[in-house]
Amino acid sequence: MEKREFLVLTLFLITFMSVAFASAIQIQQSSLGVSVIPEFNQPGKATLEITGATPGNYNLYTLTAVKLLPATPFYLTDGTNEVNVDVYPTDQLVAQAPATYSFTVELRSIDTNQNVEGSMTVRVVSLEDAFEISSDSNSPDSNTISFYIQNREAIDLNNVHAKFSSIFFDLDQTFNIKANEKKVFEISVDPAKLKKIEAGSYLLTAQIDTDRGTKTLEGRISLDQKTGVQSLDSSTGFFVPTRNISKINNGNVNEDAVITAQKDVISRLFTSFNIEPTSVNRDGFTVTYTWNKQLGPSDELNVIVKTNYLLPLVVILAIVLLILGIKRYTETKIEITKSVTPIKTKTGQFALKIKLYIKAKKRVGNVSIIDRIPGVVQIYEKFESVVRPTKIDAKNRRIQWDIGEMGAGDERIFNYMVYSNVGVVGKFALPQALAVYEKDGQIHETESNNIYFLAEQRSPDEK
Repeated sequence: MEKREFLVLTLFLITFMSVAFASAIQIQQSSLGVSVIPEFNQPGKATLEITGATPGNYNLYTLTAVKLLPATPFYLTDGTNEVNVDVYPTDQLVAQAPATYSFTVELRSIDTNQNVEGSMTVRVVSLEDAFEISSDSNSPDSNTISFYIQNREAIDLNNVHAKFSSIFFDLDQTFNIKANEKKVFEISVDPAKLKKIEAGSYLLTAQIDTDRGTKTLEGRISLDQKTGVQSLDSSTGFFVPTRNISKINNGNVNEDAVITAQKDVISRLFTSFNIEPTSVNRDGFTVTYTWNKQLGPSDELNVIVKTNYLLPLVVILAIVLLILGIKRYTETKIEITKSVTPIKTKTGQFALKIKLYIKAKKRVGNVSIIDRIPGVVQIYEKFESVVRPTKIDAKNRRIQWDIGEMGAGDERIFNYMVYSNVGVVGKFALPQALAVYEKDGQIHETESNNIYFLAEQRSPDEK
């Protein structure tokens, strides 16, 4: 009977002491803003306040989907103790939209081997909800593009590796980001490339390496608007004036460019363009050409207007020469044509037969035909023409026929020969023959055509 009573008393004392141990210790989580991202095997930081514990060594653990550190024993004193706890995700913890995860923790006394239960709460957040990728506005004149990645959760992350990609750049970066930190990246961009990109919002992707594979996040990069169309207008040339007109879009939004040029109804005939105008309008003697084009960033509308005044000048000159020729032809009363033919002599001397053909187009009087003899030859004074020369001036080397009156349509032919005892080689010119006559009481002169002769050297056999 006494043994049974002793056993009951012992059990009662043990139960009482356990209840007293459990009721004496209080476990309180000081902050509920603790987050865990299952894709990263990195801890959320929590602090437990433990009061009412008997001084001694204790262990803290849990049998849930998280792991707690420290795993080694720690010492609690009498009063209030603050214990820093790292909460690690395990493979059983599922990444999800932000949700509260509460779990039981066990505080075990190593000295008495007694346990007390407490509770903790963390936010379980997926990577997509934990990070925000975006940018503030970017100026197209800065030659740099900036964006940020913001950690929206209360967890420090280290050695995060990400590959960022956009229309502006590609960036491979490893970085640390603290709880609720906004980390800004600034990247240099080729100014020529930036000028060709329109203002707006562009996709930014981030491939982030995690302990559970690669995750892709998306954000936006904003590029501010810039407007402005530059106009250039220059002219060069005199006989072929050329006007170069350009409109250049220096902004990053589409702009409508308009170029106009005016010409009169005459100069338009000699004007050409490098590109065809969009429209042509005529108002009286003025013709207006218009070019329209929508310009993207860095686009250019270039129009070259070229007026070739040389062409009308050549045409006018040709017309003037033609008129002068016609006028001279119509005013000419006598035509005189001179020709030459080489003659073979028995002695091999150089000799030429010269023929003068005269035709009267109108009735004229006191007609005289004068021809000059080159200095290298002499006149052969046996003449084949019916009318012999009126005068042979050996000193001045002239030969003259006085014809008198000629009616319209009358023709005369005079032949004479020249020779040289000295061999003549090469090209030489024979002087123009001259017709002197009277018409309406005035003296007129008409010259013949120019004539050249090429004398070739002969071999002794030919002589």
